[in-house]
Amino acid sequence: MKTSLHFEAPVDLSVGRVRIVGDGQTIADWVATPDNRVMQADNLKPGLYSAEIRPAGVSPQSVVFKVYEGQANTVILPTFSALSSTGSNTSFFDTDSLQTMAEIPVSISDESLKSIDFPPDQSAQLSGVAPEQILERQRSQVTVSADKRRITIGLSEERAGRETFDLFRGQTRMELFPGRLEIEIPTDIQRDYWTDRRVRLSAAIEQVRIERCLLPLYRGGTRITIAAPAFSPSDLELSIFPVDPKLRALVRALDAGTSEEVIAVRDDLLAKNSREAMLGLQSDPWGAILVGLLAIRFPGIVGPFDEEWGNELADQIGWAFDAHVIRASLALAGSAPSRGAQDLAIENAVTYLAAAQVAGSPYYRYSNQLFGEMAAGIASYIKANRKRIGDTVADRRDKLYSRWHRELPLQRGSGPTFTWLARDLDALKERKVLVPKRNPSGKLRARDTTVIFEGQVSAGQIAIISGGVNSSAGSGGIAVSALELHSADAPSDSLSQMPAFGRPPGPDVDPNKGRFGGQARCNGFNLSATFEPTKSKDWVTINLTVEAERSVKIGVGDFAWFVLHPTFSPSALKVSFRGNRARLRIQAYGGFTVGVWLPKPNTELECNLAAIAGAPRIIQSR
Repeated sequence: MKTSLHFEAPVDLSVGRVRIVGDGQTIADWVATPDNRVMQADNLKPGLYSAEIRPAGVSPQSVVFKVYEGQANTVILPTFSALSSTGSNTSFFDTDSLQTMAEIPVSISDESLKSIDFPPDQSAQLSGVAPEQILERQRSQVTVSADKRRITIGLSEERAGRETFDLFRGQTRMELFPGRLEIEIPTDIQRDYWTDRRVRLSAAIEQVRIERCLLPLYRGGTRITIAAPAFSPSDLELSIFPVDPKLRALVRALDAGTSEEVIAVRDDLLAKNSREAMLGLQSDPWGAILVGLLAIRFPGIVGPFDEEWGNELADQIGWAFDAHVIRASLALAGSAPSRGAQDLAIENAVTYLAAAQVAGSPYYRYSNQLFGEMAAGIASYIKANRKRIGDTVADRRDKLYSRWHRELPLQRGSGPTFTWLARDLDALKERKVLVPKRNPSGKLRARDTTVIFEGQVSAGQIAIISGGVNSSAGSGGIAVSALELHSADAPSDSLSQMPAFGRPPGPDVDPNKGRFGGQARCNGFNLSATFEPTKSKDWVTINLTVEAERSVKIGVGDFAWFVLHPTFSPSALKVSFRGNRARLRIQAYGGFTVGVWLPKPNTELECNLAAIAGAPRIIQSR
């Protein structure tokens, strides 16, 4: 039988390069998209191979696998997000079990591939060095800040009036990795995304800033990632992308795509979904905006569009700043060379840019960049032709550009997303200066914002904090905005399928007690807790750890659900394994019972923090 390889890149890969190397040579190298991520090769030499997955604008991940002689070898990689969650840039794929195993915490060169011989018990020996130990070694070589800052993440929804926001009426799902929080907003079939109210995301960082953005609610869901930098809590890395890989390919291409990657997106995705269809109900408004922006940034590859298409876009989603900017750009690009046509294009463009400012803030950073470039460029034309253009158009241009320029200190960007900073009202009142507020408490107003996460950030760490005695979460149940408890088609590993939901809760003050089987050790897994003091005598940091014995195989992407007291927001978190451990860091002011569910082995664990020998007094007595 010949030696062959069937290779599938991660299903969530949007657009990026895939390179497969073995025996000192490249056997495949292509720009992959959601519709072009499979490679088939025949008559390969047996041995070790590596595949590097490099999405546009994202740190690459590598997977090492072995091709066996005389076999039809199959490598179907897990999701890219699961590979990224390992804490290492290199993982090992067990071709026999078709599972990606423990991470190899080093970068492997083409030359060194030849010298690696994997031991019989690969998963046990490769997981001997925990990723946390690797990170700790790296951190010990540089100065790491010991500061800790409170963070709060909230969602608000627009009221009937413009720029007035109230509580969010949708759902969220959360997953916590070491130093990284992922929040997903699933598709809401009750919403009309073309006409419904806008949603705003707010992130407050204690003594740093309050950052906001208008949140695109993409078809297929929106994923928000918040990461703690490795060496200092003075900042947070925020990224917002579609869950749907095809829409994500458009965002990646706009933000960090090369011409080659944009061509691949055009040929594999846009050719099959015509530009006109992007304005149809099968897509969403942000998909249409992204295609329009791509056509402006890469006019020789995507497009060209005409002003009529821009008019139709603005007619359908006039509430979006970005739609009016696209319309203005198409008006300028499509004008005839005659003076009269150019004068009319300038006048129309100024009108469209003014409409953009009325609409509010941009969704995409590139839209804001286009606004500034067009407003500045139009000034030169008006100056040279002021007599023909007239004072009305000139004055209107001056006002809108002056406003845009005045707000530059508050403008910010996070990847492709446009964000802005809350202003310092005292500085504005006393000194008439528009500057960001740099001393926030790290909290958000609960009366007009749905708080979906309260925690603390330190160097490379994100901890969840109890809401305290004044928390609005009720006792006796699990208060997580993510839950769809009555969804019949929920996946088997979703929180709604947790066996504990089939049992009555424990006491009102400790609803998890007795609900998760009462055992901290079961089926080769152990739940433990350690305690650290904080600056406040009324609070304690708790490190919760689920550890698997060496005989238990843990694959990339395996996770545990940690269920906390209802005063936490959220009170249940999905935590991925790194090596053979899943860890959650929290802060609390009293004792309670922690419940854990591991969906893959269908195992439940339970730990009463107040019953642990040596637990702090505030845990034992409250």
